[in-house]
Amino acid sequence: DNARMELYFPKKPNGQMVIVCPGGGYWITSSWNEGLYVADWMLARGITVCVVEYRMPNGHWEIPLQDIQNAFRYCRAHAGEWGVNQIGVMGFSAGGHLAATASNLWTDSFTRPDFSILIYPVITLNPGTTHHGTHKFLLGEKRMVQERYMDKYSMEKQAGRQTPPTFLALCSDDSTVPAENSLMYYNRLIEMEVPVEMHIWPTGGHGWGFTSEKFAGEGKDKFAYGREEFYSSLARWLKDLR
Repeated sequence: DNARMELYFPKKPNGQMVIVCPGGGYWITSSWNEGLYVADWMLARGITVCVVEYRMPNGHWEIPLQDIQNAFRYCRAHAGEWGVNQIGVMGFSAGGHLAATASNLWTDSFTRPDFSILIYPVITLNPGTTHHGTHKFLLGEKRMVQERYMDKYSMEKQAGRQTPPTFLALCSDDSTVPAENSLMYYNRLIEMEVPVEMHIWPTGGHGWGFTSEKFAGEGKDKFAYGREEFYSSLARWLKDLR
């Protein structure tokens, strides 16, 4: 009952829809920077958006994925009336982990994303490379549980030939989620012959999301130098999928 979906409809839908998973370390959801502002950008390009404020796991690792899969079921059931024929998933940081999980642990054609967009994502849960908060809040602190489910929720080990086409974006100087997360996922998708595109900018850190100067104010976007390049690359990639 605590999960929530926010639906946004463009005036002229282009047939695509994105289910968005905001980040927040599986502790909170950053629903403005990595939710509402995403919808603003997508709507201007004719893309229908569903921002999911998924439940926090608190050690119940299956809960966030259930919420995303239920969002997929609901959106696919209404896709015809919304003018949607392609539904993908997008996630940031821990939400990127959730989006990657949805891209690999889907249960049927209704819950399998048609494409995946991962922005500075957590990919692995292996200590030393993962984001500590993501690991802690998803799996809890019981060592036996962590050891049992660590591999299942490390997406570089779960990705396969049925993983959907993927777009990755991050910065080299991300001190919160090591770039190695995206690199190992990229290499795995190449190995599995899954179409994948990755962009790495030198600076920008973590959490830059979609908070452009339009929302943050002039001079307050820490990723301003790379934002238009990021936007144009993502727009081109999405257009090529249609």
